[in-house]
Amino acid sequence: MSERVAIFGGGLSGQGARRLARAKGLSAALFDENGRGDSSSFDAEAVAGFDRFVFSPGFPEDHPWRRLCEASSKICCSEIAFAATYWKGRLIGVTGTNGKTTTTQLLQQALACAGEISVAAGNIGHALSEAVLAESNQLGATAIVEISSFQAELAEGLELDALIWTNFAEDHLDRYSDMQSYFAAKAHLLDCLRPEGICVVGPQAAEWIEREQGDLGSAIVADERIAEPLVSTLAEDSVFKRPPFVENFTLAANLWHLLDHPADCLIEAANAFDLADHRLSLVTEIGGVRFWNDSKATNFHAALAALKSIDGPIVWIGGGQSKGGDLNAFAEAIAPSLTVAVLYGEVAEALAEALSASMDSVHTFGSFKDAVMAAAEHAFSVPDSNVLLSPGFASFDQFSSYGARGKTFIDMVLGLKRADELQ
Repeated sequence: MSERVAIFGGGLSGQGARRLARAKGLSAALFDENGRGDSSSFDAEAVAGFDRFVFSPGFPEDHPWRRLCEASSKICCSEIAFAATYWKGRLIGVTGTNGKTTTTQLLQQALACAGEISVAAGNIGHALSEAVLAESNQLGATAIVEISSFQAELAEGLELDALIWTNFAEDHLDRYSDMQSYFAAKAHLLDCLRPEGICVVGPQAAEWIEREQGDLGSAIVADERIAEPLVSTLAEDSVFKRPPFVENFTLAANLWHLLDHPADCLIEAANAFDLADHRLSLVTEIGGVRFWNDSKATNFHAALAALKSIDGPIVWIGGGQSKGGDLNAFAEAIAPSLTVAVLYGEVAEALAEALSASMDSVHTFGSFKDAVMAAAEHAFSVPDSNVLLSPGFASFDQFSSYGARGKTFIDMVLGLKRADELQ
């Protein structure tokens, strides 16, 4: 009898896992509460009908279905861990609070430049299961897998040839009870390294690993001296010349060096690199005011990094839906970088109260669109200023995704641009 697999979640990873399971001759059923699978219900009686349980990222450890499965002592794993057992080539994991997507894409493009078969998969929006089913699944190929903490929670079966851990800071405290729990989820990946595996970590991640585990183990802290000669040769308009992206490049350069790959391929990929949508990009300039879209910044660390990277006065658009974390500490950290704070959404009033202890010009709005218009008005009265959308919070109080939030911002800014040109 073939192995019986229950797959939970009808999104990209769940659908991909079902296709992979069936392609491998397994008996697979997809369970999804929203009706996107074979069944929308699952109970204790159903547990006995399966040998393995594969979970999409949206199932926290306290979800009733996950509790039932984990109590059975049968194998419970993430879609990434399930798919990894069928991947023939090398697996490189990339995790961290921020910078995962940029680092993943850079490595994939650099490997392609070097003539290697490579794919980017995982949290980047392309299920590893789909990559396993593609022609790229070969012995000489490399999958660079972006792995979130949600995907790292159930890592049984995942074996990594290398791992980059970019950084570690407050995030997802609406899912985890504290920072230690959040760290522990990501730290599962350290145990997934093969005996000869390479692990490169950023300084923040290194501090947490040493604090929580006593030492770094086999992890190597990224050395800026390895990256500096390469950074100096990058094109002046390369995104990796400026923070925070130079930190991503430093991590990639260290791994690249340890893999003994030619530096020119990494440089070529970095020079040609386009940032992911809604990641700290200049939309346009209107009347001397620069408008920046960083809607992808959905946590404190990302917003602070963006603020530190912008020269000149900043009119900041922040807010959205809380993911937990210390608002007062966040406000204290960002206030010195702000000229004006324009806040919107669910968290606006609480954030305004925290910021008002450190600065005077704080304005709140219920609507995102009202906040954008107010931010532009403030900026036009401040010479050589910047309007920076780098919210620091989730988008789900008013939008379906950070992408939808960013698109709304771009559309509004370009509308202002057209109106300015008609005057």
